[in-house]
Amino acid sequence: MFTHLHLHTEYSLLDATIRISDLIEKLKESGMKSCAITDHGSMYGAFKFQNAMKAEGLKPIIGCEIYVAPRTMADKEHGIDNNYFHLVLLAKNLKGYKNLIKIVSVAHMEGFYYKPRIDFETLAKFSDNLIATSACLAGPISQPLLSNDYAKALEMAQKYSEIFKDNFYIEIQRNAMKEQNIVNEGLIKISKELNLPLVATCDSHYLNKEDAEIQEILWCISDGLTMDDPNRRRMPTNEFYVKTPGEMEKLFSDLPEAIENTQKIENAIEEYDISFERVETKYLDLPKGETAKSYLRKLAFEGVERKYGELTDDLKNRLEYELSIIHDKGYDDYFLVVRDFVQFCHEKDIVVGMRGSGCGSVVAYATDITSIEPLSWELYFERFLNPERPSPPDFDIDIADKRRDEVIQYTIEKYGIENVKQIGTFSKLQTRQAIRDVARVIGIDLKIADTLSKMVEIVFGKSKGIDYMIEKNPEFAEIINSSEETKHLAEIVRKISGLWRGVSTHACGIIITPQPVVEYCPIQRDAHNEGIGMTQYEMFDIEPLGLMKYDFLGLRNLHIIGAALQKIHRTTGEKIDLRKIDFNDKEVFDLIKSGNTVGIFQLESEGMKRTIRTLEPENLEDICYILAAYRPGPMQYITEYQAVKKGKQKPDYIFDELEPVLSVTKGVITYQEQVMKIAQVVAGYSLGKADVLRRAMGKKKPEVMQKEKPAFIQGAKDNGFDEDKVEKLWDKLLQFANYGFNKAHSASYATISYWTAYLKQHYPLQYMAALLEGDLEKFDRVILDLKECKRMGINVLPPNINKSGYYFTVDDKNNIWFGLGGIKNIGDDLVKSIISERDNHGNFQNLDDFVHRVFDKVNRKAIEYLIMAGAMDEFGNRLDLLKTLPVIYEKEKDIQKSSKVGQFDFFSLNNSNNQNKSIIFTPLIHDTGTDPNVILQWEKDLLGLYFSSHPLDSLQELFISKNVITMEDALNNKKNNQFLILGIMITKIRRITTKKGDNMAFLSIEDQTGKNDALVFPRVYEEIKSSLKENVPALLVGKMNVRNGEKSIVVEKIKIIDPAKYNAVFEGITFRITPEHSVEQVTQLKKYIASSKGESFVRIIVNDGTKNSVVKLKKTINNDSDTKHWMDIFPA
Repeated sequence: MFTHLHLHTEYSLLDATIRISDLIEKLKESGMKSCAITDHGSMYGAFKFQNAMKAEGLKPIIGCEIYVAPRTMADKEHGIDNNYFHLVLLAKNLKGYKNLIKIVSVAHMEGFYYKPRIDFETLAKFSDNLIATSACLAGPISQPLLSNDYAKALEMAQKYSEIFKDNFYIEIQRNAMKEQNIVNEGLIKISKELNLPLVATCDSHYLNKEDAEIQEILWCISDGLTMDDPNRRRMPTNEFYVKTPGEMEKLFSDLPEAIENTQKIENAIEEYDISFERVETKYLDLPKGETAKSYLRKLAFEGVERKYGELTDDLKNRLEYELSIIHDKGYDDYFLVVRDFVQFCHEKDIVVGMRGSGCGSVVAYATDITSIEPLSWELYFERFLNPERPSPPDFDIDIADKRRDEVIQYTIEKYGIENVKQIGTFSKLQTRQAIRDVARVIGIDLKIADTLSKMVEIVFGKSKGIDYMIEKNPEFAEIINSSEETKHLAEIVRKISGLWRGVSTHACGIIITPQPVVEYCPIQRDAHNEGIGMTQYEMFDIEPLGLMKYDFLGLRNLHIIGAALQKIHRTTGEKIDLRKIDFNDKEVFDLIKSGNTVGIFQLESEGMKRTIRTLEPENLEDICYILAAYRPGPMQYITEYQAVKKGKQKPDYIFDELEPVLSVTKGVITYQEQVMKIAQVVAGYSLGKADVLRRAMGKKKPEVMQKEKPAFIQGAKDNGFDEDKVEKLWDKLLQFANYGFNKAHSASYATISYWTAYLKQHYPLQYMAALLEGDLEKFDRVILDLKECKRMGINVLPPNINKSGYYFTVDDKNNIWFGLGGIKNIGDDLVKSIISERDNHGNFQNLDDFVHRVFDKVNRKAIEYLIMAGAMDEFGNRLDLLKTLPVIYEKEKDIQKSSKVGQFDFFSLNNSNNQNKSIIFTPLIHDTGTDPNVILQWEKDLLGLYFSSHPLDSLQELFISKNVITMEDALNNKKNNQFLILGIMITKIRRITTKKGDNMAFLSIEDQTGKNDALVFPRVYEEIKSSLKENVPALLVGKMNVRNGEKSIVVEKIKIIDPAKYNAVFEGITFRITPEHSVEQVTQLKKYIASSKGESFVRIIVNDGTKNSVVKLKKTINNDSDTKHWMDIFPA
């Protein structure tokens, strides 16, 4: 019998195609009882492989094909140290496995250079209980043989046999390669000369012989090449597949011992388990005399009395119940450790929230782990920690994203960097990306690939498979079946979709272990070979492995809240504790109901605004419902909720006994917690058993639900409920399985929504400043924020050297000043030194004064960027300041030089404070040679947005005459293939050549309202290529392209505009009337214009959906706040 001992799975990441499930199926069909996993340089799939093999009654052999450095791991000289050797290692037992994970981890953490490499010295240190084979043609023995250096090969064989003793084997392969045949002669000779055993392997990279092409395509995807590229990697033969025992025995009929030795190795390998019962971190700060159990109990009871005012019998019973389960399951330390993280956040003013089922614990609420009170929210502890199932608790901690690293650093300092690691995660070749990748590799027309990929349905973040799309989408199927090329594309995509593509760091997962993490699982640096290290096992392996996971999720909105709180404290002296604010503030709910929800967490989208205006939320429960219901599935029941809320319909509870359970959602089953309570009330389930039912429904396991149905029906009958109505209730529960939501999660997010609304309502200036600061890198977001500031009457002003702080600051005149720290290309330290100088010695008087006072701290280039960004506009025109700066800088350089050699100005001798010397003003040199329009581009480059004006502002008259619509209008209202005309800036051009040799381009375009991508296909590209330029205004004629909700614009024509020819600007007030405005709104606007008196001219633009009509009125009106209100309703 033969056993595969050198085999790569998909966890070799595009270097093999073998899926573990398919491998097991073939092993069983071939009668093989065992198999090894030896992926390249990593152990990503080892845990899954062991579990899957054992589940099918097969023996797993855990190994790795490692890379051995030619010198030491520390040597990293190109041309020498990137020429590494391969070596196959197999773990004989648990000790061997632990040595293997140390070797692999050290190779990643210390030896990485092109590949994760280990050196011979380290290999020898961890060689116990490992079996080594000499690997493939890249092995340490084969390489010298390929160079015809038998003596060196012999020396290497001796060297490895000395450290591995009887556990070193000469690996021999027969794969029809000429080089392999040459090497095999030497391998056999060395085997005899040193009396080392031979072992036969396949070095399998794909499952079946015909899959060799698939492997080559994966290499092309990985390397960015095509199948026609002469430099691409090639499979030398198609023999690297998973051969059957019969095929291997036939291949090595002259060397039967090489086959027999695979069984000798298999027999030498023990069966062992690599998981642990539980690896839990201990709380390190227990007070003297306390145990984790007693201290958690003390904190919980103290917290209940502090938060609830008194310890009622119900509260006492709930605490005792939770604490007993926590202790019996051994999670006292876990609660204390999580509490420690949250306490650290509170102490450092890091905004923190708790999300998910952990909010169902009174102990968590009492000990300040969460601010969500579970009893009033009707949350259940069993949803979090179920006494009737073994899974561990899982607190999801949300942290202000820009301060998440502080919490991780605190964790490292407390538990040690070796004991704290992030968690790895894998990306897959999803159908949509696979179509694009394969099409590029095999030469399918890019336009066809783009069309197909955009058709692929995405459901809950996952792509539907190629066969599903062919079956369900006739247009997709027609394209696929239109040619042999596209049929071949589908066949390849079918085989590679779902394969692991790459590894990265999980967004929030952290593990903390009592001993170094490498004692429990292999680790590595992150994808950029940086960071504290991460596990090679993914998140879904960590829990069954026995390790405790902590989730620290960085949330942008919490950082915005934190920044707003700091601004409030600085400007008003108030220190707000969001846990203690009034959660029934009518003004806050009025703001939410108004639909002016820009900046309010989770409530900003247009669809959400419509839902809010419909439901008119009056309390946190309403917001909680909206957040849970505004998703595919439950969205269909929003109208029922609304009808019941407004008294137009009676709620359908089915049974009166369910009114206390369902009244909060107006009879609509919405939350997973409601399912649990229904099962308890109607069928007599314990909450623990009800949670098992909830989990089955959540995972949509029909066999489990059908098995559960008789018990549910019988329990309901035993409790006296009508069987027909119970059947109706069960059907409702089955519908719920498609959309059920975790109420604890929704309640957590509803609380954050309320926090943001509270701050926006009561501290609008500080909150909007924080919002702008947080959105600065997102152009579309900043546009929304600026529009909202305008609506709120808040002025957003460019950076000012004397008024701006590091962050966005506010003043008492309803102004927000752009922060100096937001200017790109200027370092943090430089900005802080400028602000420190200003705070200590007063405002800067002019450019000479500024240069003199910061000369030794701020370089000339940084000063140029400050001028270009507009921070020194109070000193003069930017172009003139830039022209004069070299003169001032050279003058100051001479002053500093003279000062250092003792040549002091006579008139400054009596002035003890050198900072207050009178600096002679240098007259500004007028710049007449630079185009003033460059200032706008400086603003965009350095600030991320235009402040002085927008390059398209002077073209509005032209755009109106050409029936231009805004980007916002196009993206919100235009449907697929609808014609449109845009007035845009082309901000980026990416030109490519298709497989057929045609040229085309991808454009990034934007106007004052938004940005998007545009495609210029070859036919159009040939017509307009000479006129395409970046950072210029243009008229674009095209069509909207919509695929699965993603919108792009297909260009038909583009005309570059010379702004100098069209610089007419209407100096007055413009109202734009569109089909979306009601007759009533238009009538009210007419009345307002007729009643208003002032000096501003009025222009009305009427857009009927296709063209603009412009009317300039003789009437003039006042440009005041009332007018601005109407301009918000009818924006130009």
